[in-house]
Amino acid sequence: AKMKKITFLSFSFCLFTVITVASGQEWIPNPDAVIEDHHPFNFKIILTPQNTDTLDHLFWQISDMHSPFFGKHLTNSQIADLTALPAEKIQPIKTFLTTPTPTCPTTINPSLHHDYLYITTCISHLHTLFPTLNMTVYTSSSNPSNTIIRSSVPLSTIKNLQFLNMPSHLHELIVTVDGITDLPPQRRRFDPSGVPWLKTDKELTMDDMIENFGVEDGGGVKEGVLGDDDGQVRQGVLEFYHFGFAEGDLSGFQRRYGLPRNPVRKYVGSQNTSFNTTEATLDFETITAISGKVHTWDFLMDDRIDWVDAVEMIMTTPGAPKVISCSWGLWESDYDGDQIEIINRAFMKLGLAGFSFVIASGDSGPSFQPDCVKFDAEFPASSPYVISVGGAKIDAKTGFEGAWIHSAGGFSFWNPRPKFQDAKVGHYLQHAKLPDNPGNSIYNTTGRAYPDVAAYAAYQPLLLDGKWGTVSGTSASAPQFTAILALINIRRYQLGLGPLGPITQTLYQLKNGVGVDVVEGMSYTTDRAKKCNGAYAPGFEAIEGWDAVTGLGTPKYDVLVDQLTQLP
Repeated sequence: AKMKKITFLSFSFCLFTVITVASGQEWIPNPDAVIEDHHPFNFKIILTPQNTDTLDHLFWQISDMHSPFFGKHLTNSQIADLTALPAEKIQPIKTFLTTPTPTCPTTINPSLHHDYLYITTCISHLHTLFPTLNMTVYTSSSNPSNTIIRSSVPLSTIKNLQFLNMPSHLHELIVTVDGITDLPPQRRRFDPSGVPWLKTDKELTMDDMIENFGVEDGGGVKEGVLGDDDGQVRQGVLEFYHFGFAEGDLSGFQRRYGLPRNPVRKYVGSQNTSFNTTEATLDFETITAISGKVHTWDFLMDDRIDWVDAVEMIMTTPGAPKVISCSWGLWESDYDGDQIEIINRAFMKLGLAGFSFVIASGDSGPSFQPDCVKFDAEFPASSPYVISVGGAKIDAKTGFEGAWIHSAGGFSFWNPRPKFQDAKVGHYLQHAKLPDNPGNSIYNTTGRAYPDVAAYAAYQPLLLDGKWGTVSGTSASAPQFTAILALINIRRYQLGLGPLGPITQTLYQLKNGVGVDVVEGMSYTTDRAKKCNGAYAPGFEAIEGWDAVTGLGTPKYDVLVDQLTQLP
């Protein structure tokens, strides 16, 4: 039976979850609040990176389909051999952290690859270590019951190790102390009012998407391998902020479309709660619908977006799925260069270990930085070490595919463009109608271009709290593409081949492309652009070949599986 389309007000915003760094209006300092000396406090120390050039070289070798090293992923021990700061250099840091003798239990644990130190102590000892911090209680402006302890000292000052009273002989061993001053960003929702939304003649159902992707038969996966204890036959989703979903919604969604019953098989990190969210619901309903019976894991982080800790959680989990979907992000302007390098390094390690990290490109088109001068790329969608997925729309009646106007894309100001993008991006810069960019000042055409690919972002069906509705966003695109990669990983597993790993470079090398080259439509500047210019404006257009709205295009399973199962 045809389901009646119902659009709920609560579903009217775009679902890629972008958050802004907290300002004084979002987190309110409460200097009169008393902080007990014994109150526990967690932070980490980022150690001076080792062999970064070697790691980068290996990453591009294992993801180059023309390289003899393609697919030769590293073990965690092999990665640690390259990244670990020698034990004799870590010991002086531990000595500093435990001198004088802490007045409370203090633990120091190295990260998986011995390139960070995780410290748990109490406020009194933290003040002993770093007497200049001025720890303060902050209250959330949106939820007064939510409080957090952080230093009122700016991050730029915290990075000055001398200010922190850190002994000079440790300065060459440490990049920064993390988790002391950064306030968790408040979640920001997109306001679509006034934007020319592109509507289709009828709702795009999961049946339509499964048929368009060509996975009606579950991708030809042999059901018997799905229970194997191997991450290559699984898929995962990364969520933040305790964002959960209702298992009843997921099972009801699967029943509606005659899909196999496929609950989430494992929760890692924070537990799924009764806090049902549109974001997590969309992620899990979409990824399980496209992938059929593939087992899905939920990696759930708490109240802080920390990409380094998220990667650590994934890589320390035995049997973790080798393809991960994520629909969260920040802006590049929310980070400085050191922070972007630290996060890029984490994704580099994830790829070296054979993981594919798929992330939504965002839903704000080419948005402006707060200064209203430059476009602001989404991050980590603009990292060269991830697979960035933009948004397309399809008319379910005609099958015509075009660009989704809110699909974020463009060029990074921090990350240089990888060589494998030069030809396709160069073609785009020569032939596309581009926004004005005097002196390369508004967007950086020499930066990493994104997205890499696209999937369907407009008007996705959703069952939330037992009610049907539709929602739009690249939060739908990322799990769609992830599901297809998961099916291909399993086909490779059946053939005795390893996981795809970080195949961003490979996607640009495929002779037959990824599926459908989206050649019509364009993105619009949104959100901040309206605040800066008073109106939305055209952004980047979709053309033949790669473009800054839909990347290389939308996937067709048969096109991708035929090519990717031919690789070693």
